[in-house]
Amino acid sequence: MNTLKVKQFWNWFSENCQDFGADFDNTNLLESLDRWVTQLGDFSWEVRPGKVKDNALIISPNGDDDLLQDTKLIVNSAKTCEGWEYYYAKPPMEKEWDLTFSIETNEKEIVDIDASQWEYVLLEYEDGMFEIIVKASDLQQLDESDEQTAVEILLDGILGEETRMRTICGVDVVEEFEEHYQDKAGTIRNLSSHIKTLIKD
Repeated sequence: MNTLKVKQFWNWFSENCQDFGADFDNTNLLESLDRWVTQLGDFSWEVRPGKVKDNALIISPNGDDDLLQDTKLIVNSAKTCEGWEYYYAKPPMEKEWDLTFSIETNEKEIVDIDASQWEYVLLEYEDGMFEIIVKASDLQQLDESDEQTAVEILLDGILGEETRMRTICGVDVVEEFEEHYQDKAGTIRNLSSHIKTLIKD
């Protein structure tokens, strides 16, 4: 991690943090932010309304555990900007989230997703990690890669990216559960509390 680049990034961000627009509609500034983050490493980023403050900047390791320490270092080096909070991984969405979102497919098509009726089964391994089988019959129009993307977005929204990385080691998307899993299925909205219960145990 180039600490000089990190310092330069936060100097730039602190000079421009009040100019992104009320709805983050300053396209030129967003493009500059993208260039800055790209220079720092293989990270993704997001600006959204904050949980405590008005705005949030997320610098994500893209689900790569090896990059998590780097995003923590970047965020720990942040300069204070009025109205902004920072995250080194995607935080869970608010409890009121209706589990709807959009993805951009590999074909550059924007697809709206409604995961509110999805179900899941958890399989726990000896090392404490979990495989999740997700029943999402309405993803038939997506290829396998886009299906995985959609489920990861959902899991990050429910669990938060760091928890997802630390607990979920495999994702399987199905249209119907195999018969021996059907009585073990739960609604996806309950996933966070389910995993917390299992981890405590």
